[in-house]
Amino acid sequence: MRKKIFRPLLVGVLSLGLLSSCSQFLDIQPKGTLLEEVQFSSIQGYQDAMYGVYGTLAGEGLYGGALTAGLMENLAQNVGNLNSVSVNYHINRYEYTNDDVRAHTDALWTQLYEVISYNNNILENLGRTSLSGDVLRLIEGEAYGLRAFLHFDVARLFAADYRRAKAAGKLSSTRGIPYAYHFDLKNKQVYNLEDTYKNILADLDRAEAILSSDETITGGDLTNANYQTHRIVHFNKYAVYATKARVYNAMGESAKAAVYAQKVIAHSSDFALAPRASFTDVVRFPAKGELICGLYAPKFLDWVATTYLATGGGGNVDQGRRLSALNALYASAGGAASIDNRQAAYYRQIDSYTQFIRLLPDRAQLASLGSTSKGIMLIRLPEMYYILAEATYPTDPTAAVEALNKVRDSRGLAPLTTANFSGQAAFDLELMREYLRETPGEGQSFHAIKHFFQPFPSLLGESTKPTEDMVTLPWPELERTYGNH
Repeated sequence: MRKKIFRPLLVGVLSLGLLSSCSQFLDIQPKGTLLEEVQFSSIQGYQDAMYGVYGTLAGEGLYGGALTAGLMENLAQNVGNLNSVSVNYHINRYEYTNDDVRAHTDALWTQLYEVISYNNNILENLGRTSLSGDVLRLIEGEAYGLRAFLHFDVARLFAADYRRAKAAGKLSSTRGIPYAYHFDLKNKQVYNLEDTYKNILADLDRAEAILSSDETITGGDLTNANYQTHRIVHFNKYAVYATKARVYNAMGESAKAAVYAQKVIAHSSDFALAPRASFTDVVRFPAKGELICGLYAPKFLDWVATTYLATGGGGNVDQGRRLSALNALYASAGGAASIDNRQAAYYRQIDSYTQFIRLLPDRAQLASLGSTSKGIMLIRLPEMYYILAEATYPTDPTAAVEALNKVRDSRGLAPLTTANFSGQAAFDLELMREYLRETPGEGQSFHAIKHFFQPFPSLLGESTKPTEDMVTLPWPELERTYGNH
């Protein structure tokens, strides 16, 4: 008789409220577990399992909080707390030895590898199923893409910067991360930094090949569990392209980064920067025309409201950068006629502190927001223009500035010229500042700080010079649960 295996496959599915079929399984199995042979006996079972992965990703410990509008924004100084009682006070100060801070970083590591494990279980079962069809092929491509995407985020957070290690001639001797290929939380092989990135790219190559016909990304009802519609809330082909652009850019592979950024930009049937008069349409999820990949997450805005829309005096609530610091950050080289629409859309002054309002301007809106407004932005189009600009500047500064100006124009800013920059370092500084202006609430600003490694404004506006220890999170003390050393 075939061994029956119980495994926690559907973490987060019920919270999504997407799939009525999930309840059938949970009626006969312990809550949060399924009989594996039942789960993977039908295409619907694979869909349910994949939605379970997406639901887990949308939890507040991952992209529904920590990796977007929570921990990552504290690390980037986009938001923070001035009260030493708050853990965010210590996160803003990069006190990684603080027990409370360490609990947050350890939990992030653990939860990332847990969801990778769930994802791997889907891939392992796909490798031995007799089922077939377009839906399964989409699921397989998404699962390979997600495995790469998640490991890349682990590497960006917990490993050294690839370009700086390469410049030092230490790629093969620098520790990368454990790369997980199986459904377990046992010891995993730790790869050096070079091989870590090779593994990430290999998974992305598989995803790209499998999803080659995945062309129609928008359209359909994102609240409807029809797996072949509204691909914007799945790890679709263009999410694979965008992630490849991110990875190659992190590696300093400029030509390849530019190619993949252009692949996304060129797909104008689904993606386009908003005209400046329509900027409010793209500030929040689903960021019409600018969202490449996101997550449907009905509970995310409740967390945002609790975190950023609480009442109280400055220093007692999580707040955005001090107004003077924001004014300096959003001051444009384009002159007086150049007004950045993002500052007023993302922040407002409340008495003595600055409130972060980008994701939700008013707690009262929670009751009236439609389901299609409740989600998380993982990858957006402006980043592709930033990557293209950075990759292009060494060989064609004019084209690079033109790419940057595409986003600037959309945000209400006057164009820049090559005369605004003395060279690559000055251009890179402006790009880093663009990430800080554009991406609060998305978790990308801290990665930009680590990548460009230039001084950036603190919560209070002081110029902060990054260090390697500051931008590389510590591994858990109990890492031996995951690693091989």
